Amino acid sequence: MWPAALAAVSGSAMVGVMPLAARRLYADGLGAPSMLFFRYAIAVAALACAARLIGIDLARAWRSGGWRVVLLGATLGSAQTLFFWQSLRYLDTSIAVLLFYTYPALTLALDRLFFRQPIRPVAVFCIAVILFGAGLITAPGLRGGTIDPRGLLWAVPSPLVYAVYLAINARLLRRHPPLVGALGLFAGMTATFALLVALTGLDTPGSGAGWLLIVFIALGPGAMTMTLFSFSVPRLGASSFAILANVELVTVVLLGTLVLDEAVTPARALGGGLIVAGILTHALARQTATFEARPSAASLRSAPSPAVRERADRSPQASGG
Repeated sequence: MWPAALAAVSGSAMVGVMPLAARRLYADGLGAPSMLFFRYAIAVAALACAARLIGIDLARAWRSGGWRVVLLGATLGSAQTLFFWQSLRYLDTSIAVLLFYTYPALTLALDRLFFRQPIRPVAVFCIAVILFGAGLITAPGLRGGTIDPRGLLWAVPSPLVYAVYLAINARLLRRHPPLVGALGLFAGMTATFALLVALTGLDTPGSGAGWLLIVFIALGPGAMTMTLFSFSVPRLGASSFAILANVELVTVVLLGTLVLDEAVTPARALGGGLIVAGILTHALARQTATFEARPSAASLRSAPSPAVRERADRSPQASGG
């Protein structure tokens, strides 16, 4: 599980750069739909080139069910992205972030209610710790923020849509290589946001630095992150990925402190520590459970081989004769 866990943490840490990058691009004259369209379109071009270089037959992948991945990206993938970024237009960032980060609890509930997966008490405990930590981090904004009903209309569905999106991806992406999954999801999102900017208008950056920033978020928090997402989600499952992905919030806090000179209060430091503690506890508990579930070397040595079992099954005693 460690390669998948490291992939989830690394990709989520890169996504934590997005709020800071979006802030700079908004100041450079881009709206959210245009920013996301450029991000996805450039990422799709990079992923398609990578797929060609390593010899992936994209036409065959499409016929083998890749079109379902594209459809998921065009619908739920685009919806959860649009809901979150639109909520930031009307709500204080802290309120929008705290509402969104309820998605690990919703993911756990979906796995239990619709997929009949058992819920481990340690997972519930870790999610509670992480959510409490997120509340401590966002508390200053909550005290000074205002709640706009339009923002709530965008923000409230966002974590539920993302939880459903994760649950479907955890099962759908098992059938495809990570690069195909990333390309399919971003291709669907590109199509949706292309339609959106065709209706609302396409903004372009007002400076060369803006274009460089777009290329960066397309290749780093875009193509690379989605490839890591497509690798880790099918291996970890939706609930485990949702817990590990909270490192994104820690990255946002660190960047705010280091780049934007935001104050490091005891509450924010404690909140970040709780999130990290919840993530590490879950990762170690999952690794321990996986280790304990494996048969020991001694039991493997003492177990009869398939050939021996087959001869035993054919013996008169085994057949009742």
